[in-house]
Amino acid sequence: MPNLRELQQGFAAAMAGGGDGGIGAEIVGGALGADARLGVYRHAIAATRLRVLRETFPAVESLVGEAFFEQLAQRYASQCPSHSGNLCAYGGDFPRFIARCPQAADPVPYLADVAWLEWRRQEAALAADAEIPRQVRVMSGEPARLRAQLHPSLRSIESAFPVISIHLWCGAPEGPPPSLDAGAECGLIWRSGAEVAEAVVHPATHAAVEVLRRGRSLADAAAAGAASDPQFDLDECLRSLIASDLIVDVIPLPRSP
Repeated sequence: MPNLRELQQGFAAAMAGGGDGGIGAEIVGGALGADARLGVYRHAIAATRLRVLRETFPAVESLVGEAFFEQLAQRYASQCPSHSGNLCAYGGDFPRFIARCPQAADPVPYLADVAWLEWRRQEAALAADAEIPRQVRVMSGEPARLRAQLHPSLRSIESAFPVISIHLWCGAPEGPPPSLDAGAECGLIWRSGAEVAEAVVHPATHAAVEVLRRGRSLADAAAAGAASDPQFDLDECLRSLIASDLIVDVIPLPRSP
C-alpha cells in the first residue's frame, strides 16, 4: 500500500495530468468510481483558478471576452503549473504567458502590458503596510548620502502603449477606447487606504522612482530623472510623492565598510 507521501504525490499528479496518478486502486468506490471522484476535485480546482484569474485580471478579460479568457486560463494552468499553495500568488506569470501567446498578443499587442499593470495592482493590494508620519522628516545633507524610504505598496509600469488609460477605460468603458496613437505611458500604482490607485506620470518621474525603489540615493534619482528630461525637478517629484503618502522617511544611506 502506498504511504501518505506517495498518495499525496499521486493525487497531485492526477489533478495536473488528468489520469488517476497511479492511485485509482486506493480510492474507495461507491456511487462514483475513482475517475469520477478525481474529476470532481479536478473541476473544483480548475474553477477556483479561473475565478482567481478573473478577479485579478478583469481588464484583460474585458479586452478579449469571456470565452477566450477561459481558454487562456486553461492553457495557463496546464503550461504554468502553480508551485505555491497561496492563491494570492496565482497568476504571477500570467502576463509573461500572454506575451508568449500569439493568439493573444498579436490581435491585442498591449494585452500583456495591461496584465502586468493588473498584477502590480495585486502586489500593491497585498503589500505590507507602513506607518505614515504626519510630516516626513527630511534630513539635511548631501543628496548622494540620502535615500527615500518609499511606501511598500508603490509599484511602477512603463509601456509603449497608453496602458493606464486603457485600464481605466476598461473599468468605465464610456465613449471610444483610448487611441494607440497616444503612444507610451508610464504610471505609478499604490495602495491608498483600502483601495489601489494608479496614475500616469512623466517618464522622468518614473525613472527617478525606479531608482528610489532600488534603494539608491536622491542624487542618483535626480540624475535618472534628468537623463529623461533635463528640466526634471527632484524636489517637486518628492513633494508629490509625500503628498500621496508614498514616502515614509528620508534616511542616510549606510556607509560602505
